[in-house]
Parts: sequence; C-alpha cells; structure tokens
Amino acid sequence: MTDDDDRPRLGSSGVFKVIIEAAQKVKRAFTEGDSAVKDIGLKIAQAFIAGRFGDVYEMTTSGFQKRNQRETFERQWSDAVKERGPLTGFSITNAGQIDIGFVPGLEEVPQADFEAMVQIAFSSPDIPLEDEKAFTIAVVLLDDNGDPRIGALHTS
Repeated sequence: MTDDDDRPRLGSSGVFKVIIEAAQKVKRAFTEGDSAVKDIGLKIAQAFIAGRFGDVYEMTTSGFQKRNQRETFERQWSDAVKERGPLTGFSITNAGQIDIGFVPGLEEVPQADFEAMVQIAFSSPDIPLEDEKAFTIAVVLLDDNGDPRIGALHTS
C-alpha cells in the first residue's frame, strides 16, 4: 500500500493535461439534450464552492471509488481548494468529445460509456473567472446505468 503523501498531486497526469488543453480550444455550449450533464456539472461546482467534497465523491462511479479512497479524495481536494483561496463563483462549459482510453484510470472503460467532459472554472476574491490562473477542473462523465457519473476528475 502506498503512503498518501507519495501519491501524485491532483492533475499531475501529463496525458490528461494534454487532452484537456486540446478540448479547451473548442468549448461548446450545452444543448437541450445535455440537461443531465449540465445538472451534474452544476452540482459539482456548488459542492466545490461549499467545500462538500464528500458530495462530489458520491457522484463518482463505482470504478472511481475502487481506485480512490473517500478520505484521501476529500482531503486532497480540500487542500487543493485551500491553496487557491475561497471559491466565489464558477462557469461550466462542455469541453467536448475525448478518447477516454488515454485518461488514467479509464483505460479499460469502453468509449461508449463516455457522456461528456465538463470543464468548471472557479473565481476567487483575487482571481476572476477569465484569468488563466483561475482554479479549473476537468470532469469526465461516464454513463452509469443511464445516469452520468464522475469517472475522472483532475485540475487543469
């Protein structure tokens, strides 16, 4: 078993960062058919602002939960947000289609399970949403028995 302090920091996957950067170039508006995806993005954003990382964990797939312990997840995301100061606002965009086979932890997940990749940017008292230094997360949503659930979550 690995000591939590030896684990890579959130968003440290170089491959996932390249996928995010490519997807960010073509942000898409949500359509009427994206209501479930937009709703989960909204719930994730609200939970981040309120510091309710356990609520975010509950929105993850069972595969995600097998790879990530709840306590570690909550602590790492709480620490990541604390480093940025309090989050005050957010913007949610549809980052479009990606090949999930390159996302760490999703290599064995069928591409057909991909629902969406959502990017959520957060403002803080000193950093507006439009600033490139804004705290931003990328969320890969997977179909889990008909509902979108978090399959991967990284800072970008």
